[in-house]
Amino acid sequence: MITKPTTKFALVDTQGVVVDGATEIDVTNDVGSWKELEIEQCREDTTGVISEVSFPITFHFAAKELLEKLFEANGFYAEALFRIYKRADFSDDYTLVREMRLDFSTYKADRNGVEIESINDDLAEYISSRKSTKYDIKVSEIADSKKWHYERMRLLDTGSWSISPWDEDPKSEDANTITVLEGDVATLLMNVNAVEMTPGGYENIFQTQEHSDADGRGEYNDLAPFFFQSAEAGKLYGPFTVTIKTKICASCKTTVMDYMAHLRCVLLWKSVGTGYKVIKEWTPDESSYSVISSEWRCAWNIDWTSDGDYEVAEGQGHPAFPGIYLNAGDCLAFAVLNKNNIDHPIAGYRSSARFWAAEDPEPKVTMSFFGQNLNEFKDIGVIDPQQLLQKFIDLMTEQDSAHRTYTGEIDWGELYPAQVRISAAESLRGFEEAVLHGKFSDFVDWMRTLGYEYGITGNHILFKPRDQYFLKGTTALELADDEVEGLEIEASDAYAYTNVKIGYDKQDYESVNGRAEANGTFEYTTGFLRREEKTLELISPYRADSIGIELLCREADNKSKSTDDSADNDIFFVALNDDGNSYATYKTQQITDKDTGVSMFNAPFNPYWLVQANRSLLGITTTRLRFAGTDMNRNASIGSENIYRDVEIATSDQLFRPVTYSFATGNFKDLPSPENWNGLVKFTFDGVRRAGFIRKIMKNYSLETETEWQLWMVE
Repeated sequence: MITKPTTKFALVDTQGVVVDGATEIDVTNDVGSWKELEIEQCREDTTGVISEVSFPITFHFAAKELLEKLFEANGFYAEALFRIYKRADFSDDYTLVREMRLDFSTYKADRNGVEIESINDDLAEYISSRKSTKYDIKVSEIADSKKWHYERMRLLDTGSWSISPWDEDPKSEDANTITVLEGDVATLLMNVNAVEMTPGGYENIFQTQEHSDADGRGEYNDLAPFFFQSAEAGKLYGPFTVTIKTKICASCKTTVMDYMAHLRCVLLWKSVGTGYKVIKEWTPDESSYSVISSEWRCAWNIDWTSDGDYEVAEGQGHPAFPGIYLNAGDCLAFAVLNKNNIDHPIAGYRSSARFWAAEDPEPKVTMSFFGQNLNEFKDIGVIDPQQLLQKFIDLMTEQDSAHRTYTGEIDWGELYPAQVRISAAESLRGFEEAVLHGKFSDFVDWMRTLGYEYGITGNHILFKPRDQYFLKGTTALELADDEVEGLEIEASDAYAYTNVKIGYDKQDYESVNGRAEANGTFEYTTGFLRREEKTLELISPYRADSIGIELLCREADNKSKSTDDSADNDIFFVALNDDGNSYATYKTQQITDKDTGVSMFNAPFNPYWLVQANRSLLGITTTRLRFAGTDMNRNASIGSENIYRDVEIATSDQLFRPVTYSFATGNFKDLPSPENWNGLVKFTFDGVRRAGFIRKIMKNYSLETETEWQLWMVE
């Protein structure tokens, strides 16, 4: 009677170079390096359990001769299968335990034998060897049948002007000052500086406001100069914001005591079909008389914003809505006004005052408003991530998409409230034949940042929420006390993180609106101290910044086309709702910049919510993440949610404890079946019941050696 299982080895010449490809050659007595024939079930960090086997094998005698002939015939491209069979107790029947290809790129021969490594013919091996290869994929080949009907963002259009100051040097008096007769008005010289407008939007006019030549009649309509003219209608939810920060000075040689009190700085508004009208005026806030120069002086210290100003609202006729609203063609001008009306003894004589801007503070005027695109919507091609996953698999395995052996799948679970779709930068920029430039390893890192892991069973890869690969309600295997030997319990340094970085790489925008973007990198500390810093980085290679998406769309709007192609290789993803024939932007939650009022989409992918999606992973290290900082907007909110706060993590959310169980079992004990790999291995040692998730199992089917186990501690 057979009392111990035995092992059988076989080779198959799959190309039929030496023997028929259907013939299996028994090489049980020709294999020399049995000690290396180990099968491993393990996780890569917190993936699902994956079965792996790869080791060098030494062949002698007839097996050596066969492999030499195959290599001589086809070199690297030679093919052969190596099979391992196990004979069970009390049976003469063999069961196939493992089938592996031999990797002839590792072929090494001498007079005694041939050494060659095995390689799995399953999906894990293809991924391992080609995951970092960057592929160019035509978007049209994998695009969703529905497009994203993107409602364009209204970003801030901005302009700034400087008022030329006068240092009171008589040599430059005529260039940088203006004289205004009593009863008259004149504009100051304001040089336009920086302007940022919506490409493809309405052509608002930001211009240098020239000195006006007052004709002495005091009529505002005679003022040709202005600093801004609107080409679009303002709406009550987005007024035009004007700020003025300057010190304006005036002087006059006069004996009239209250002369300076009748001088004004004014903001003028001209509507289509009407003349200019004062909608804001400032009276001097300081006045003095100089005995040396025999003149009166006064000054205005202006630090003003139109936001919330009911005076301008009253002047424009919308008293309930503070701020400035402009219709198409409306103009704004900043001017000085001499309201004196003196009865002089000399007929026709009129006094005057000289006005200028002081050097300190730097005299500056700014305007901002939410610009509107001429095209309110844009249809953008998007990709279902599962289609991209399958495309990567097709390319890595070089399989025909019409006859697939290797497949991929995503189970999104309930981590996010919207559908996830991908868009290539070239699609956003409006390229006719858009290409996505990507690699599988980036896809994996992106999914991991979102809170997903993968598992591989044979030729199928499945991404799903990380917690679903650690099933506390499933038993993978039960081990009795007499089946477990040499238990060691050891703290794991692998999860001893001092801090966490989560989110996205920092983006540098050539736009004032870039400061509003909140989807950057958030940093937290864990409260754990150690000699050296250890950082957990969950940084997505794919971008979720809505400002970046909008700015790329504006590149498409801009007919001159920017030459900046630095973002063309980038991949973006968005939260969408299925709107029937198209996708609509998910807006149930939005990010709002408190400084500018800019509203942004992709709130579910803000780093604050990424932390929530990764609670179980982060909980391995800490029960409290302490917010440290961000490299992007620090003053945004999602509804009433404070996204810049500490995060508490309950012990019950912990994936497992950062402790490993290591022990051995006899060779007779089989490994857990694939359907239960991700459940708990339960065992008893010295009368104490324990349980953990598989970290690694090493089993040698060819020798009667112990099976080595490593588990992540749960209880």
